[in-house]
Amino acid sequence: MKKRIALFDFDGTLTQNDTFMDFHIARFGWPRVGVAVTAGLCRALGQGAFGRDAIKEAFAGNLWTGVKHEDYLYAAKSYAEMRVEKNLLPRAMNAFSRHLTSGDDVYIVTASFKDWVEFWAERYGVSVIGTELGVSGGVLTGRFSTPNCRGAEKVRRIRAKANLEAYSKIYAYGNSGGDRQMLAIADEAVYRWERDVEI
Repeated sequence: MKKRIALFDFDGTLTQNDTFMDFHIARFGWPRVGVAVTAGLCRALGQGAFGRDAIKEAFAGNLWTGVKHEDYLYAAKSYAEMRVEKNLLPRAMNAFSRHLTSGDDVYIVTASFKDWVEFWAERYGVSVIGTELGVSGGVLTGRFSTPNCRGAEKVRRIRAKANLEAYSKIYAYGNSGGDRQMLAIADEAVYRWERDVEI
């Protein structure tokens, strides 16, 4: 009998708020994050890059370039342990838990950096697909080692990890325009928890 697969966006779908900015504020504080946002925008525009992905990468570069990878991972693990659990949506976690109890393969597919999401998800044995920071010589390069995981990139990364044709049913849960392509490949798609589905 074929298994089923459930694909969950993270920020705003499993969580109440965006963890990407919250993680950076928790690690660096509002003043430094505010400077990095402005500097990242100016840097991206100065390079002739006007898209969301380029601005996000420039923002990350301002904060993480040259930081030891182990220090970044420590911050990600601490954030996962201290803040993620408090930020979860009960309705979302109910669906998430029901998929796990049903034996479905569950993936979290996020535009956030995958590390703090992965530290949280490992307790459930769930795979995480997300944006990844580049590492060289044990330090962060400040560049992405993967494309920003949103929109069509979510679908590309999902297909690279899972043979969707092998599943009897695909569920997908999202809350933003960056999830629409992922929702489009699902047999059952839930957008902003506008309805419940039978699992």
